[in-house]
Amino acid sequence: MKTIEVLCNELTTGATNALFEKSAQNTEDALHLLTGSSLNSNGEIIQQQLGTITLKEGKDVQRFLLQEGDVVLLAKGNSIRAGYVTASIAKLNVVASANFILLRPRNNELLGEVLVAFFNSPEGQSLLDATSTGATIKNISLSNIKKLEIAMPELSKQHEIAELFHASNQAYQSTINLAEQQKRVATACISQLMKGAA
Repeated sequence: MKTIEVLCNELTTGATNALFEKSAQNTEDALHLLTGSSLNSNGEIIQQQLGTITLKEGKDVQRFLLQEGDVVLLAKGNSIRAGYVTASIAKLNVVASANFILLRPRNNELLGEVLVAFFNSPEGQSLLDATSTGATIKNISLSNIKKLEIAMPELSKQHEIAELFHASNQAYQSTINLAEQQKRVATACISQLMKGAA
């Protein structure tokens, strides 16, 4: 058993609103903001759901920028969950909002996907529940996350878990896409048939 603090190179809370303002334009140098709605229950960050922000003058958000392999933990709200930062998300200059705790695992000991899979599992969820304060809106502090003790499998097993994590998310997304496509086709057919009845 090791604490999260030992397993991570870096642990920090997200950027506060004092550092940026929300912006409508999506320019080349725009930054994106990770909010609770941009993180799904499978541990994926949804690019289309990211907000756009501009830095306030003289402010720096470098330490809040997400890097590939990072884990983001939505630590405030009624649905505490974790997400994994992929290479494509990392390229977008995404800043985690203050509702998140940013964890940067030591890759030689812990893979980010494994930590996300653990946090989002029933076992991980009950551990996070026990750590949280607040009855209606849960809140997990950075100091409590640092002290959490978890047992992680050896790296070879972790690589298998990481592969399974990505494969399962891909399969899930493909199924959703197919179902949505079938619904669109059915709706179009119904519409055509209704017109024929007139």
